Amino acid sequence: MDNSFFTNFFISNIILSMILCIIIFIKKTLKIQMTVNTQYHISVFSLLILIAPFIPFHLLGIDSFYDRMLNLGASNSRLSEIHSVDKTAETIVPNANWQQDFSIPIEQTSFQMIDSVFFIVWLLGMIVILMATLYSNLRIYKIKKSLRVVENKELTMLFYKCKEEIHYHKKVYLGHSSLVKSPITFGITQKFIVLPKDISMLSFDEMKCVLLHELYHCKRRDMVINYFMCLSRIVYWFNPLVWYYLREMKTEMEISCDYAVLKRLDKESHLKYGEVILKFGSHTKRTSPLVAASGIGSSYKQVKRRIVTIVNFQVESHLLKLKSALIFSIVISIILIGIPSIHVLAVNKEKHSFSNNNVVYKDYSTFFDELSGSAVLYDSKMNQYTIYNKEESTTRFAPNSTYKIFSALFALEYGIITRDNSQMTWDENLQQYEKWNQDQDLFSAMENSTSWYFQNLDQQIGKKKLQNYYEQVNYGNGDLSSDITNYWIDGSLKISPVEQVDILKKFYNNEFAFDQSNIQTVKDSILLEDSVDYRLSGKTGTADLNGENVDGWFVGYVETADNTFFFAVHIQGEKQAGGSNAAKIALSILEKEGIYKSTLP
Repeated sequence: MDNSFFTNFFISNIILSMILCIIIFIKKTLKIQMTVNTQYHISVFSLLILIAPFIPFHLLGIDSFYDRMLNLGASNSRLSEIHSVDKTAETIVPNANWQQDFSIPIEQTSFQMIDSVFFIVWLLGMIVILMATLYSNLRIYKIKKSLRVVENKELTMLFYKCKEEIHYHKKVYLGHSSLVKSPITFGITQKFIVLPKDISMLSFDEMKCVLLHELYHCKRRDMVINYFMCLSRIVYWFNPLVWYYLREMKTEMEISCDYAVLKRLDKESHLKYGEVILKFGSHTKRTSPLVAASGIGSSYKQVKRRIVTIVNFQVESHLLKLKSALIFSIVISIILIGIPSIHVLAVNKEKHSFSNNNVVYKDYSTFFDELSGSAVLYDSKMNQYTIYNKEESTTRFAPNSTYKIFSALFALEYGIITRDNSQMTWDENLQQYEKWNQDQDLFSAMENSTSWYFQNLDQQIGKKKLQNYYEQVNYGNGDLSSDITNYWIDGSLKISPVEQVDILKKFYNNEFAFDQSNIQTVKDSILLEDSVDYRLSGKTGTADLNGENVDGWFVGYVETADNTFFFAVHIQGEKQAGGSNAAKIALSILEKEGIYKSTLP
């Protein structure tokens, strides 16, 4: 089955934290080579790293772009012409019970239970931080309700003069409230600047500094960034590096605003601006922060950095701007390169790069009922794919028992068994299915999907040689890193429905250059129905989790007098999603397309 949520999310956070560390290192070491605005803008773009795991890149086609980049240079050999097989008038059904799909039950392991516990803890943590954020927003709501419009004409005139000075013409509500001790700005669609009720402590010039600072927050849409930071704290509540980075970003936001104000003031007013920040810094310490609001007030630690910036203020030179642009480009490149890795790990889906111009997408959803899944059909004569559910058709899943087609082929090719000598003695250990409690040969093992038979074949081949075979035929992700007894159902090996069809085509035409007699032996072992009009071959596969069929396959091909059709159907669900249901869906689709005529009641 798929890797655990905890494992993937943990690894994703390690990569995310490493990228953040690189960005922090660059910003710290090259601080004097960058403008304050560049430092802040780097932090803003870094938010992409935090939201990357949850961006639906597949809807934007970005996954396929990176897949193409990774597979650049890989050869896509053209398929040779597929020849039809001679038919007989006699109806033969060698595998009469082929829809009885047996599987090895998978019990939920202690690790999977731990994984579920971690997931619940993560959700609970998010709920706690979300409640704290909502409480902060409730305070903002109360401030908004208590807001009174400023009626002082001099202050109102100064406010409009400041807006004209920074060329900001959108509507902003200016008011005062007894619930604030320091000026704040909030709101996304409607912007509010709220002053303390008692502003007599500020001179005209000091009030100008305050209004310029708050208006710059409005002009730069810093409140939107505040909400993104709130969301990041909620999701990454467990990651102290993210909290540190967001705290630094908040300081950089204020410093960037300070810098914009300083450029509007004469040099003599810089000291006065610093005094204003110190005044409101003492008030900020006595109140809990409003996470979704911005303001001129700061904590003492932030105030110290802001005062240093004011003291060292200089207009940026062209050389400094050029250096900043170069550093910014480097950091953005690091972010864009790192995003795909974070996204793929967090989403926990392996994708197959598939590009073919001759594809028709059809809606077969009525055949799937409440099950999720996909269907891929390939017409050899027309060289055309018909696909239902584009997204899942290229998503890789555990192959379950469908891998046994190739397990048998590899064993024949390696010489462990032959067509006439494939008998294997049952070891008397009771199996979960009665049909498994007996000696088996290749044909009976394929019919009954006898797992112990194919596990024995794999062990005799050995993991190293088996790995070579899977790489030779380019089977899915070719990953056999899990235990050799279950890599195909509860381990690492995965394959997409599109890949199932493509590898069956290559198997049918023996593009692997294996012994043709071995190919024919496997073909005979998976022959399900032989009639005057068609020959149906295939293999089902089922994942049984705690007694419920949760994942099912049916892959194969139909040979007619002048054509061969290859197909793969994969389904998932909480129950009744086994190979038998996948086979019923596949046959219904084949019947709808006029390829197969059902003999089932």
